[in-house]
Amino acid sequence: MVSRENRVILLFATVGLVLGYGGRVVTNLSDTVLIGVLIFVGVAAPQLLNNYLDNRDSD
Repeated sequence: MVSRENRVILLFATVGLVLGYGGRVVTNLSDTVLIGVLIFVGVAAPQLLNNYLDNRDSD
């Protein structure tokens, strides 16, 4: 069984990859910006959301 944390991470990683690839194909953004988007959406955002959901569940 897949945990909530893993589902959130998988969802955000997939969205980050789609945004990174889409940003590369559709826009003229620099690689630095696209890497920043990928890191924020694929790494930072799921951690923030999981921490929020963990704190909400413990209250």
